Amino acid sequence: MKRVFSLFLSFCLTLNACVSSNKKVPTNDIKNPPPSLLKPVVQKIWIPPVIKNGGAEWEEGHYLFRIEKETTWSR
Repeated sequence: MKRVFSLFLSFCLTLNACVSSNKKVPTNDIKNPPPSLLKPVVQKIWIPPVIKNGGAEWEEGHYLFRIEKETTWSR
């Protein structure tokens, strides 16, 4: 019985050592964080439905999204 208990105890200690050695300690390596990104300016344009080619084609109304100003870094 002592041998089983001793074996169990050594197994638990080994398992605990393996689990605790894999934990990563957070480090604060970033001295100056990079600036954040600003949102882009996007224009939403409604394109109405259109009948084309003498009535043979019909294009359904839809939205067109146009990027007016791309994303930039903040200062």
